[in-house]
Amino acid sequence: MGGRECRGVRTVRYTYVRDLAGPWLLFDNKKDPFQIKNLVGLPQLAGLQRKMDDLLNRKLRETHDKFLPAAAYIQKWGYQVDDTGTVRYAP
Repeated sequence: MGGRECRGVRTVRYTYVRDLAGPWLLFDNKKDPFQIKNLVGLPQLAGLQRKMDDLLNRKLRETHDKFLPAAAYIQKWGYQVDDTGTVRYAP
């Protein structure tokens, strides 16, 4: 409940995450090791954001990850969900 589907990549320097709506997080791991300042959408970093998105797309293709909404995976794998639509955690 309240979660979001996301995929990300990390290089030595940057961490980039996209959700189903688009770019979500971009951090400079060197200047901001605690990932406090989200750099997504800064005009001066548009080229970097595009490069990281291209890297993520390549990784998704390599792993055959179609990055679908959660409901598709719940249906595909037959997970049981609670009344909020959340897959229950079972240790």
